Amino acid sequence: MKAPLSLLHPATLLAVLALTVSNAGCSKSPERSLHVSVIDHISVVGDDVRVKGDGEHRADIAADGALSIDGKAQTLSAAQQAISRRYYEQVVGIGQDGAAMGKAGAAMAGQAVSTAFEELSKGKPEEIGKKVEAEASKLQAQAMKMCDRVASLRTAQDELRASLPAFAPFAKIDADVAKDCRR
Repeated sequence: MKAPLSLLHPATLLAVLALTVSNAGCSKSPERSLHVSVIDHISVVGDDVRVKGDGEHRADIAADGALSIDGKAQTLSAAQQAISRRYYEQVVGIGQDGAAMGKAGAAMAGQAVSTAFEELSKGKPEEIGKKVEAEASKLQAQAMKMCDRVASLRTAQDELRASLPAFAPFAKIDADVAKDCRR
């Protein structure tokens, strides 16, 4: 049984996001295109954002904001399409932030090992923590950027749900996710 997003510890959520995005390059969807899981029920498949509802139901959002539900194109007003486009942009941004965090985390780990050897060889073990913490603060700043995007995604989700009731089954990001992300 999967834990709802609101029950995940923020650090766990960010780690899962980063690892999922960094590892997703190897997975292929049935359509033989890149499939990157971004948040539990949301993924990027090829050029589209796919949002899973209950069962086999799904919504697909294109870069221009075009939205289809279960393969049926939805007729959107200009305002609805703009909201849908913002939703798309935030999902793609979260994926990009996750990939950047994965790379930065790997670089930080390498730097931490190098720093430890360097400072130990100089006889200054007390310097290791200071330098590693400085690098960790950079990673934390990237995590906060991702949290901002999660909050923006939730806002777009709620606006889309309010203006297009057919999207309601796909609106699964609750109010606590963005708040918990920052803790």
